[in-house]
Amino acid sequence: MNGSPTAAVALFAKAPVPGQVKTRLSPPLSPEEAAEVARACLHDTLERFSRSRDVAMTLFLEGEPDDALRALAARHAVPIRPQASGSLGARLRAALGALLGEGHACAIAIGSDSPTLPPARIAAAIGALRAHDAVLGPTEDGGYYLIGVSRPAWALLEGIPWSTSEVARATRERAASAGISLAELEAWYDVDDAETLRRALADSDPRSALGRWGSRTRT
Repeated sequence: MNGSPTAAVALFAKAPVPGQVKTRLSPPLSPEEAAEVARACLHDTLERFSRSRDVAMTLFLEGEPDDALRALAARHAVPIRPQASGSLGARLRAALGALLGEGHACAIAIGSDSPTLPPARIAAAIGALRAHDAVLGPTEDGGYYLIGVSRPAWALLEGIPWSTSEVARATRERAASAGISLAELEAWYDVDDAETLRRALADSDPRSALGRWGSRTRT
């Protein structure tokens, strides 16, 4: 693709502060270990998804970045912006709206909780948005790992029971009731408990940040 990227990706993450991230992993992990997992997941997500020249990525962070996180983002030429206040829906609307307002043909939000997600899912989402108003990548637990829009279809983000297993279902219903054409990608999983962490460790490249963390903890 020549010129500036036409697709923008908002990477949503929390600053990896012990006791404030990956709390469902503690126990069995300590809060410090859970924060290490969160940092590794964010590291690997940046590594996997910031390489494409066809996509402009921005890290929308909840909390303050530390020096290591600033250095990581700078190494990948990914700017850091603060998340807006309010519900997840309000924060997504603010981020996606800002990216669309900058002239991108579509805007996609992903989280840092799916560090093993195939990068091809971003290309699939961009392709879907050429023909649809929105795209959804559902997680196996009823949430979603990706949502994207090609226009301000904000009804998708209204009246959603956030942090429940009904998020994806409610989003589909909102799309149908608002006349928003919605494409759907294959399901994937988030790392949010001990079982999904074990799965991600098995799926991770041993050289990745999460893979290296797993190797250290097993020795």
